[in-house]
Amino acid sequence: MSFFDIIWNWIDSRAHISDIPLKAMPEYTMDISYWTGGLLAAAFIFQAITGVLLMLYYTPGASTAYSSTQYIINKVPFGIILLNAHLYMAYVMILLIFIHFFRNYYIGAYKKPRELAWIIGILMALVVVGSGFTGYFLPYTEVSVDATDVGVGLASKFPLIGNFLASLITGNGTISSEFGRMLDLHILILPAILMLLFGIHMYLYEKNEATPPVSMKTEQKGSTLSWVPTFLSYTAGITLILWGFVIVIASVFPVPLAPEAGSSVIVQAMPEWYLVAPYKVIDFVPISSNIIYILLVIVIFYMLVPFFDRSESRDPKDRPFFVSIVTVNLDYFILFTIWGYLQPAVQVQPVVWIPIMLGIIAFNFGLTYGLYYKYRKVTPTGSERNSFTHSNTKNKKQHFSDASDCNDKKEGVDK
Repeated sequence: MSFFDIIWNWIDSRAHISDIPLKAMPEYTMDISYWTGGLLAAAFIFQAITGVLLMLYYTPGASTAYSSTQYIINKVPFGIILLNAHLYMAYVMILLIFIHFFRNYYIGAYKKPRELAWIIGILMALVVVGSGFTGYFLPYTEVSVDATDVGVGLASKFPLIGNFLASLITGNGTISSEFGRMLDLHILILPAILMLLFGIHMYLYEKNEATPPVSMKTEQKGSTLSWVPTFLSYTAGITLILWGFVIVIASVFPVPLAPEAGSSVIVQAMPEWYLVAPYKVIDFVPISSNIIYILLVIVIFYMLVPFFDRSESRDPKDRPFFVSIVTVNLDYFILFTIWGYLQPAVQVQPVVWIPIMLGIIAFNFGLTYGLYYKYRKVTPTGSERNSFTHSNTKNKKQHFSDASDCNDKKEGVDK
């Protein structure tokens, strides 16, 4: 017995960790691609810890928010690392959401019986983005205030509940009320909603288990590994790697604090990177006023995609239409983000943006369906494989039946 086993057995005998009712996990989940969700949980814990430490020194208010942020940077021991680590981990968290979303979409993880887990995941992503939006305002810089004003303006155009959403963010319209609302949303309301959704998501994950790789037969479990201590140790390992990586990046590349709101310094209003793409679409004439409806349609589509995509196969090669749609949106996001940084707040006429958007659609659908039909010539799709298997089995049974009849006739002649 190793030294680690001795230590673990002693801890487990006192804490009874192995008695926690977590299912053994399939061995294929040891692949790092299955751990984007676990990394998100690790990032959330890091944000909670660093957020509590920052709140020890941060004072909300128009006259105190910026100065208290400066105090954290310049006076608090390791304060600049603490603040930047909180910022960088927020970026990592958003990036992991995108990776987690696209990875699960491409492998069809939203299919039966995981439709509800997929919907909960979309809601969690929206909450995380909302948390990032509210946190961006708190240092009270010129850039963050201008970007928040744009966000509030977009929220006010939301169908039916636009005014409610705007008042939820700004309160009675005063700066002190807006600070109170933003802080409450950022440190209390949205984290509480996120933890509730995370609990439901984990319950569904435990009940339905991890989505098998596309190469495996549907829901084929195979060999399993215990949660404790195998997956617990793995979770602890990747958590420490993530935390260490972010702390090092925050130490080496600190982000300078932008000028204070209301200063004479002229700056370009710019949201965080994950909101630059829709921010750029606002410049597209004449659809700029309808951006909130476009975003709403996109969110609703992805929430309901488990009910739109009724194919049995999870293989991306068998789902060209839905793969094309998500790839088009990914291309839009990347292109408009780059475009937004290069030409912020520059109006774009239809003669420019329409050919670009149609060209991206044509390219992606053409490429995906070209590969799809080429793939069909090489190997049958999921439904065709099932049909072929059924036909092959039927032919074998017929062959054995004919052979049996032939033998019976031969025996009769011999007699």
